Amino acid sequence: MTQLEFTTGRTYDAPQVLQITVTQQTTDEWGIVDFTARFVDASRHISGQVTTIAFSPDRIGQSVLAAYDAGQYSPL
Repeated sequence: MTQLEFTTGRTYDAPQVLQITVTQQTTDEWGIVDFTARFVDASRHISGQVTTIAFSPDRIGQSVLAAYDAGQYSPL
């Protein structure tokens, strides 16, 4: 499992920093990452799980945020 923090630049109750744990991950020959991750947003008191893609491993945080913003997550 990979863990990371993603600072969004937004502020709600506090600055929004997503605590992300990648639970499954595969990378294809072009570097596209297909993954499942759990996230905790302490500033909004929301946690969830997403399954999505990122165009490189360093874009996982942005991909989690995009899925979260679109409501494409399962609450935990």
